[in-house]
Order: sequence, then C-alpha cells, then structure tokens
Amino acid sequence: MQRYFAAKIEGDQAFLCSEDAHHLVDVVRIGLHEKIEVVSGETTYLGEIMGLDPLAIHLLHPLEEKRELDHPVTLAFAVLKGDHNDLIVEKGTELGCSHFLPFLSERTIIKVGLGEADGRILRLRKIAQSSAQQCRRTLVPAVDNYTDFGAICSLKADLKLFAYEELAGQSATLKVALAGLKKDQSVLIVVGPEGGFTSKEAQIALKAGFQPISLGRRILRAETAAIASLSLISAFSEDE
Repeated sequence: MQRYFAAKIEGDQAFLCSEDAHHLVDVVRIGLHEKIEVVSGETTYLGEIMGLDPLAIHLLHPLEEKRELDHPVTLAFAVLKGDHNDLIVEKGTELGCSHFLPFLSERTIIKVGLGEADGRILRLRKIAQSSAQQCRRTLVPAVDNYTDFGAICSLKADLKLFAYEELAGQSATLKVALAGLKKDQSVLIVVGPEGGFTSKEAQIALKAGFQPISLGRRILRAETAAIASLSLISAFSEDE
C-alpha cells in the first residue's frame, strides 16, 4: 500500500504536497476509492481516494503500528565526497535514525559553507523523505545544515559515542556500550571522514564526554561505519 506524509490535515481530509500528489495520480495512477496510508504527526491513517482532479483523500481511521526505535538516534557524520552521503541517509533512514548531522572535520575533503543548505543538503532531505515513505516510518528524519566538529561535541544526549579506529583495541564494542541504555534514552554517535579523525579531534571528543567505541577488528570505510553502527543500534533497540 502506498504511504505518504501529509502536507496538512483538515478535519477528515488529508492534503499532499504537489510533488507527492503528482506521483500518486500520474505515476502510480491511483484509482478512485483505492486505499493509501497517510502519516501526520507520527500517526498513520488509512485514507481513501475520493477525487483525482484535484486529489481528494478522505481519512477513515488511525492505524495502530510501531515503526520507530525505542531510542532516538542521532548520527553525526563527516561530509564525504561523491554519493556516499546519499547512501548514509538512505540506509540510515531505513535503520531508524531520527536525525542526521553532516559536519566538517579537519580531514573533510569537500568544501562547503557552515550553516548552509546547498543542493546536496536539499537532496539528502528528499532522500530521507522518500526512504521514510518506502520503509513505512512514521516520521521523516531531520537533516541539518552543515555544522562543524566543535558544535557536534557540544550536543547533549544520554549516550554519546565516538567511533575512533585508533582506539579500537582499547575501546568497548558498540554492543557493550549500549548495554546500559534504558528505554527512551537518546543516542548520539559520531563517525569521521575518509581519513579518520585527527588526534586533536579525538581529544576534544573525549573531553566532551564521548565514549570511544569499536566497530570490530577491521577498519571500515566511513560510510560503512555509519551504516554498521546504525544497524547495531537498531538491532539492540528492537531486541529489548
């Protein structure tokens, strides 16, 4: 069944953004009286198509479902070159991440402006929405504008984790780090760039209260580390 996030709801009527309405009518070719799922405010409704030009969606009733993780997860990832950022947001959304924070580190290769939302950020937000619809989530993860490493280190969370390969042999595994986490407590995990974090950045993170963690015996590519960490957190959250 098709799922869309409502642009707004008025009474028992749901309205989609123009892009989603076009997709539903002209690409999917939805028919009158067919059913779709409409999400608004983390509540999913069963909707019925009552008109096509203009699109009219009548909400029938809420649907009971549990799609989100018990632990809100924020992934802060160093901006990568190529389409690796797309992959992180797409797969991270499928794995339950609720907030993406792309940041610039000392070894970030591409040049972007702090606080800006360029075409790449706008693309990541579209990917987050389409992925959330595809995997039937009840919220679209936020994708922030570019920020810097210092701002990331000042963030608050119940559990702050720092994937740092240079301390892999001395750090707890992610599984062990998650063991004491209680329901509804938040997780912030930070993953570095292609060349890894500098020792200076590592010291800043440790002083800011981040716990260094290991993702295994092998050195992972940056995008693999992001996806692997979210996979482990998702598995932990859903196994509780």
